[in-house]
Amino acid sequence: MNNIIGEVLKLLDSSLSTDFDYSNVNQSLDFLFRKSFNDCQSDNILVSLSSVEAVLEKVWESLHTGVWDNASDDIRKLYSHASLLKTKLLLKTSNNEIALKKTIKAIDMGLLMGNSFKNELTQAATLLCKALQLYNSVSPAALVCNDNKSNDNNCTLDRTGDHILTIHQPSLETFLRDFLQPKIPVKITGNMEHWPALSKWEDLNYLIKLAGPRLVPVEIGSSYTDSEWSQKLITLEEFINTRILENNEKPTYLAQHQLFNQIPELKDDIRVPDYCYLTENDGEEPDINAWLGPKGTVSPTHYDPKNNFLAQVVGSKDIILYDPKWSKCLYPYEDKFLMNTAQVNPIKPDLSKFSNFPQAKATLCTLNKGEMLFIPPGWWHRVESLSVSFSVSFWWK
Repeated sequence: MNNIIGEVLKLLDSSLSTDFDYSNVNQSLDFLFRKSFNDCQSDNILVSLSSVEAVLEKVWESLHTGVWDNASDDIRKLYSHASLLKTKLLLKTSNNEIALKKTIKAIDMGLLMGNSFKNELTQAATLLCKALQLYNSVSPAALVCNDNKSNDNNCTLDRTGDHILTIHQPSLETFLRDFLQPKIPVKITGNMEHWPALSKWEDLNYLIKLAGPRLVPVEIGSSYTDSEWSQKLITLEEFINTRILENNEKPTYLAQHQLFNQIPELKDDIRVPDYCYLTENDGEEPDINAWLGPKGTVSPTHYDPKNNFLAQVVGSKDIILYDPKWSKCLYPYEDKFLMNTAQVNPIKPDLSKFSNFPQAKATLCTLNKGEMLFIPPGWWHRVESLSVSFSVSFWWK
C-alpha cells in the first residue's frame, strides 16, 4: 500500500514542478492557486486543501457559465492542475479506503472537466484503484448479466422493414468494396471472438473491482430530446448497483462516453476492428465510446457524421435504420444542436404531425453478443437495449 501511495506522490511531484503561470487566468484565481501550492510545502495541509478547493469552486463556476464549448483553455488547464494538487494533498491527509475513494473522485473531476495532465491523472487513478483492491481481497460472487430477458416493447416494424444483411468475417477487400465505399450497413459476425471483454464484462463485479470508484457521466431519462432528461456524475459502482441491478422509474445510461481513455485498463479487453483502418487519415485511431445501461435504454433516431462500428459485448439491442434518402420523412429538428436527430418516434409515430413518415422504409437489426453493426455516416438509427447491455462504438472517417 505505502509503495503505491509513494509512487503516486512521486508522479504528482514531477507534474507539480511544471510552470503553471497561465496568462489568461484571473489574478485572484492564480493567487489562490499559488497560495495552495506554497502551503503544500508546509505542514498545514488542511489550509492548503481549503485553498485549492476554493480554486476549484471558482473555476467550476466559470466552466458552467455560458456554453461549454466556449470555456477557456486556460481555465480548464487550471482546473486540471488544481485537481492534481488536490490529489496530492488528500493523499497526505490519509490513505484509508474512504480517503482513497475521495482522492480518485478528485482525479476523475480533473480528467472530466480539465484538459491537461491527463497521463498523470490517469496513471494516478489506476494506481490508487489497485491500492483499493487491497482492502477487498475477497472476490464477491459473480454478478452475471442475463441477456435472455424478454422484450416487451411495442415495436411492430418487424412486419414492415427489411432485416439487415449478416455476413461472417468478410475480408477487408470485401468490406471495402461491398459496404464501406457504397455506404451500405451490414452486421458482421465472428470478429469479436478474441475479445477478453466477451467473458470478463458479463460479470459486473469485474467492472466494480477494476473501476468501481471511478466517476462517470450518466444520462437520466428515456431520451436526450425529452424536457426532463438530465446528466449526473456518479461512481461506476453506484451506477451498476443502483441503476442497473435495481429497477428505476427513469432509465439511466452511460452513453457515448470515452471510458477507455479515462480507464485504459478496460481498453485492454477490446480490440479495434481491422476495418476501422480502411481510412482516409492514415495512422488516425478511431474515437471509441462506451454504452452501458439496463434494459430499456434508448438512443433516439439520429445519424452520425462518421463511419460507425457498434460492437455488442454484453446483452442485445434492437436497431432501426433508415437510408439518408428518407431524411425528410423523419422530420429532423431545426435546432442546430439537434439537427442530426429525428422528431418522429418510429415506434409510436404521431402521423397527425409527421404525415410523411410512412414513406420511410426501415431496415431492422437485432444485435447480439459478439456481433458488430456497420452504420455508414448519414444513416439514421434508433437503438434500444433489450437487456442489460454493454456496447462499444468505433467512429472513424
